[in-house]
Amino acid sequence: MRILFLSNFYPPARSYGYTQWCYEVAQGLQQRGHATAILTSRYRREAAPADEQGIYRLLHLETSALDYYRPFDFFRHFRRWERENRFALDAAMDDFSPDVLFVWGMWNLSRGILEYAERRDRPPAVYYISDLWPAGPDTHAAYWQSPARHLLARPLKRLLRQMAWRMLAQEGWPHRLRFDHAICVSHYIKETLTASGLPLKDAAIIHGGTDVERFQPNPVQAHTDGRSLRLLYAGQLAEHKGVATAVEALARLADGYPELRLTLVGSGHPDYEAHLLTLAQMTGLRDRVVFRGPVPREQMPQVLAEHDVLIFPSTGPEALPRMVQEGMAAGLVVVGTTTGGTGEILVDGENGLTFAPEDAQGLARQIERLVHDPALRERLAAAGRRTVQEKFTLEKMVNEIESYLLGVLRETPSHGRDCARMTP
Repeated sequence: MRILFLSNFYPPARSYGYTQWCYEVAQGLQQRGHATAILTSRYRREAAPADEQGIYRLLHLETSALDYYRPFDFFRHFRRWERENRFALDAAMDDFSPDVLFVWGMWNLSRGILEYAERRDRPPAVYYISDLWPAGPDTHAAYWQSPARHLLARPLKRLLRQMAWRMLAQEGWPHRLRFDHAICVSHYIKETLTASGLPLKDAAIIHGGTDVERFQPNPVQAHTDGRSLRLLYAGQLAEHKGVATAVEALARLADGYPELRLTLVGSGHPDYEAHLLTLAQMTGLRDRVVFRGPVPREQMPQVLAEHDVLIFPSTGPEALPRMVQEGMAAGLVVVGTTTGGTGEILVDGENGLTFAPEDAQGLARQIERLVHDPALRERLAAAGRRTVQEKFTLEKMVNEIESYLLGVLRETPSHGRDCARMTP
């Protein structure tokens, strides 16, 4: 089977979340004897290895500045970039001759290329949907629908908006996708997208997984003195991730448990990082909240092994948080919210502990339970690792994706007779 992956990013660009899953699934399918190639954006292509093979870094993102929109780039380049994206897809198809087009991340990447791919009809397009991009506005619509920030600029933006809508309409916007073959990363993603009216009621569910063998529990963790539990938050430092709730919970425990420490691994907007630092100082925790900054992926198993409890305080709906899987695989007790797909992994009292979003007091109570009950810590840590081993391994994810793709090809008339040959 020859599989052309299409994704907005591919390592070394944004090597986390669904981007990392895309890489790992491609590698896993290669190891099973399938041929894979990647069509992705130009973003950070200067950082890619000069000798990489089978990776086409050709696509234009809707805005090359990921943190803000450039409206004048839209007027200068929009039509050309749309045309060049279609040419890039044709070129990759002609060069690689795939049996299937496998679509991954699409944020900031024009959906016009997908409509174009669906019109081609061959090879079949299969979607792996790991966030809510199909239901939300694309980058262009999100910008032009919003009012100008400054009052004096609003008349100009209204005028430009009319011009932008005309240009988008000429390119077939809004794009209507069929999603004939789709996989969702969690029940939450499928249910949310289906409720929004998208034709995904027949989508398969294949949970994302992690390589459990990368994470080995530290035997010391089970014997740590409860009053000196090492608490960890790892991920983006952003308001919707609820990081402040973790700091506030530690402040509530500060007097009774002076040995507790919280390490924050990750980075975010400088304003929010400054807010967290100020919060730690105001609550008297400056020496007990460690801002470690971003950690390379290959070092995360060691970082996890140095801690006992992973706090996952997200306030926004999560598709299927990989960090929770990794914390469980590493033998940490996960204490978190169950927004979105997190509840498909984390079950209160069975393989971790839970609390309501923004409930610092509830989080503090759960940490306090772990302080006083080493048997509970040991039981939850073991159950968490077992959960990942049984339900959320990378091998299981790749096996199910391989089976799904082969099934699609069996249903495709021009490929059906060759399915036996394509099965490794």
